[in-house]
Amino acid sequence: MKRNIKLLSLLLLSFVVIFSSCKKDDDPSPEEQRIEELSGTWNIVGANVLDENLTGVSINFDGSNKTYSVSGLQAFTDANLNHKPILGSSGGFSLNDNLDVITLENGGDLNIGNINKENGDLTLSYSAPYPKEGDDETNITLNLELQ
Repeated sequence: MKRNIKLLSLLLLSFVVIFSSCKKDDDPSPEEQRIEELSGTWNIVGANVLDENLTGVSINFDGSNKTYSVSGLQAFTDANLNHKPILGSSGGFSLNDNLDVITLENGGDLNIGNINKENGDLTLSYSAPYPKEGDDETNITLNLELQ
């Protein structure tokens, strides 16, 4: 009888060990998925308020530590697109609960209109005075391409 109880206990313990060591793969959260989609270097190629393409400006989103950096910030400012200012040179970023607004530390809020990392397309929009700093706010839409 004792032997049966020991065997049964050992068998039960074996099942517990086996099933507790097999962990299901955790699917990424919606926020982690969105951050992964944003991660990378995006070139700003145009804005709805400009007659010509914008060159030399890019935003790098680093999803591993939720930071961003902008290169070519002066070109963005020279195109009168940074009156609020919307873009800072670098800092942290966060997403709102709906995952459709990026809040930039040292900057402002960017609405995500479209993101397709497979095609390399990203559309961001914000409101800011345009074309002069004292003008009424205008909705500005930026078109970006993955580098």
